[in-house]
Amino acid sequence: MKRLLSQERIPLIPHCERGRKGCTRKEFYVAYEMLVRENHMRVGTKSRLHYMIGTLLLAGMIAGACGPAATPPPAATAAPPAPAAAKETWQQEWDRIVAAAKKEGRLSVITDWGPKAREAVIKAVREKYGIDVEITSAGASQAAPKLLAERRAGLYNHDIAVHGGSFGIRFVKPEGVLDPVEPALVLPEVKDAGAWLGGEFPWFDRDRTMIQFFAKLDTHLSVNTVEVRSGEIAAWKDLLAPKWKGKIGLKDPTVVGSGTSWFRGHIKNLGADFMKALARQEPFILRDDRQLVEWLARGKYSALVAGSSDVLNDFIREGSPIAIVDTSDSRVLGAGGGQVMLINRAPHPNTARLFLNWVLTREGQTVMTESVGLPSRRLDAPTGHLLPAIVPQPGKKYTEETEEDTLGGEQYVTMAKDIFGALLSR
Repeated sequence: MKRLLSQERIPLIPHCERGRKGCTRKEFYVAYEMLVRENHMRVGTKSRLHYMIGTLLLAGMIAGACGPAATPPPAATAAPPAPAAAKETWQQEWDRIVAAAKKEGRLSVITDWGPKAREAVIKAVREKYGIDVEITSAGASQAAPKLLAERRAGLYNHDIAVHGGSFGIRFVKPEGVLDPVEPALVLPEVKDAGAWLGGEFPWFDRDRTMIQFFAKLDTHLSVNTVEVRSGEIAAWKDLLAPKWKGKIGLKDPTVVGSGTSWFRGHIKNLGADFMKALARQEPFILRDDRQLVEWLARGKYSALVAGSSDVLNDFIREGSPIAIVDTSDSRVLGAGGGQVMLINRAPHPNTARLFLNWVLTREGQTVMTESVGLPSRRLDAPTGHLLPAIVPQPGKKYTEETEEDTLGGEQYVTMAKDIFGALLSR
């Protein structure tokens, strides 16, 4: 017994308060006898059998009380864990969205599209997906109040908005109407930045609630080709020649529309002094887009500032003596009403997401550019049907309309009133 209780160490018991050095035989038997008593076992002989039993029991039962665990022996190689379910692919996600959208069966869009664009979109979406499209068409100053009034009354009638910057930035976004768009994008051809003008995805605002899909190169200066010789007016400063005094038409820059877009876009490049000099040329200021272009075509004035691109395109296609000037000193690239937005609390959220993705594909942009008559920011969208003067040229720099420009709209309106206000009463 004295030998058994000596301080000779037993390496078979690695767990005790002394750590990895092992326990003494005395420590072993103290723990062993306590264990036996707890289990009502009779301790007598120190037989090999008892020694083995004690060793095995103590190795498992007093390990936690005696110290940190030693490095366990190498375990048998375990089978690799079963692979987790593969993440849903974009195609699976898209198929799921399409199926859910077809069940909803309807899409409600609020926009400022003309009849041709409305008919083209309704036809394309119905033929491709079997979904009916309801379109509410109105300018920003009418559409935004309508949308907000409905929501205040608890009516959530619209899924998607396709409008200009003022509609989104100034009117509905501050009211918490828009959802972030980025999480709703699925199709790789849409998300590929390389497919878009300048190699950048066409976000308009910092919060990514608006995507601009048109690359509208401004038609802010046009001339009657009978009254103005080729090259005679090639830059904005050419309008300041004495011979053009009283022979210029101007869309009212003091109300939301192409007039304010012109003023806001070009005053940064041309300066307030130019605007004041232009006012001294006594332009005719009107608000009717068609009348402005018609009077240009008839020669009532020789040049038109801030004419409607849609109306100008129509008259030019009909053979009117009108040309759009590619001004050398300032041209603005904007969205031209082609800003798509997701309206939150939408009645048809899946059709909204489907349309958002579809309208940004080459197919969707082909429908839009051919029906509206404006260039797409998609590089693979067709341009052969467009007037060359409104298509952005690769490598040429233009002034981009920004979120900040739109937010400062009231400031620009006030400036325009100060400069051109006296001419409004003529």
